[in-house]
Amino acid sequence: MDLALGAAVAGGVSLMACRAMMAAGLVDAPNIARKAHKAPTPTSGGVGAAAGFALGMIVLSLLTAWRANIDFDAARRIAGATAFACAFAAIGLWDDARPLGPRLKFSLFAVASIVSVWVAGPAMAFPVTDTAIYMLPLWAALLGSALWVFTMVNAVNFMDGANGLAMGGVAVGLAGLALIGLDAHAPGAAALAACGAAALVGFLVWNYPSGKLFAGDSGALFAGALAALASLIAIREGGVSPFIPPLVFFPLIADVLLTLAWRARKRRSLLSGHAEHVYQIMIRGGAKATNVSLMYWGATGVCALAAFAAHVVGSFAPALMLALAAVAAIVLSVLARRFAKKRGLGEV
Repeated sequence: MDLALGAAVAGGVSLMACRAMMAAGLVDAPNIARKAHKAPTPTSGGVGAAAGFALGMIVLSLLTAWRANIDFDAARRIAGATAFACAFAAIGLWDDARPLGPRLKFSLFAVASIVSVWVAGPAMAFPVTDTAIYMLPLWAALLGSALWVFTMVNAVNFMDGANGLAMGGVAVGLAGLALIGLDAHAPGAAALAACGAAALVGFLVWNYPSGKLFAGDSGALFAGALAALASLIAIREGGVSPFIPPLVFFPLIADVLLTLAWRARKRRSLLSGHAEHVYQIMIRGGAKATNVSLMYWGATGVCALAAFAAHVVGSFAPALMLALAAVAAIVLSVLARRFAKKRGLGEV
């Protein structure tokens, strides 16, 4: 019941704050070819989502009995994750208001990823099986955890190109992560994920399918950072396998990593903007953007259910399930690019 109250506050405040952002004056102009929209559109809805999330966590932490389940060290990590998810939203707002160069953004993301992991806590334990657990050295845990945050932040940012696709995908994944957190007796991870999912739903009311408000970089960076940090806390608090979070958010991660691998193979810049993601190929091929978003939501839901099942089974199940998902993604990506090439759908 306490968790439901926090999520309700997060969703309600996000809904109202996002409505306020529509009148704030920040707009996303369709000034480059790869942008899908045709008219200037209010942006930075992520600020509203972050505000809703933060207030939901505050209510949950100060006004309910939920805090009785959290010791001081866990409370510090949860507060750090909350603060840095909002800090990433602030970086995104800066980029929305005054676009930053790719090198500066790369540097900011890298520094923020490292500091956020230091504050929220890295994933130290790496379970190989239920009984064989390898403890990583601190430096390896910090670097690996920071790389995870950096990857998720960029993945969500890269995939935020169709109404609801990235934000809805993360919302579905966070809902799945909340269930896993509850099963693993990780109340901090469950709270972060549940409040985050509800806050993103509040934003989606204005974004999908109408596109009245865009998330902007503030939304993409907030959602990616929150997903990553909540995952790390699930690993620390509940002993969740490190293979579980990548499986939960797999559709978004796979599209980005396979597209980057494809561009590297073609010797194209990995930092410049492009329209070569699988979801963009599908839209150019004639699929409605709203339907493509629904497909990614559904795929994320399937992956979240698979992750929950693998978490319950334990042992080698999480690693095996992630490997099977990777093979399927590679096959689908190759087929999509071959289809695009045959249809003459532009650069692939």
